[in-house]
Amino acid sequence: MLIKVQIVVGLLSIFLLWTTFELIRKNRLREEYAILWLFSGMVVLVLSLWPEFFLSQFFARISGIFYLSAVVVIAFLFLLLIVLHFSVVISKLTNQNKDLAQRYAILELELQELKKRSLFPENTITPSRL
Repeated sequence: MLIKVQIVVGLLSIFLLWTTFELIRKNRLREEYAILWLFSGMVVLVLSLWPEFFLSQFFARISGIFYLSAVVVIAFLFLLLIVLHFSVVISKLTNQNKDLAQRYAILELELQELKKRSLFPENTITPSRL
């Protein structure tokens, strides 16, 4: 791998790690979702520091893959799994949001009916009886 590419990829992975930690610190990213991003940033950082060792020796022996294009395909599949995971989480949160909105609407309706009953008891004149 070219040294310039290694430096750029290493800096981008450090930026990814820093951004993830900042989002966690500011409570804009929950820890259970940040684990995937921290893991991805660490893997990319390690691969950018020692690409020859991991891509040609260690990874090839463990996986049996000896071509860099296959490594790119595996990285793409990993990112696809991350996107799938977040799609499932978003779908679940969308359903919960819809349920909460429906419950809120029902409670609002019940509250309005209770207010009407307390303002106009049965034996008094209501606006509809006028």
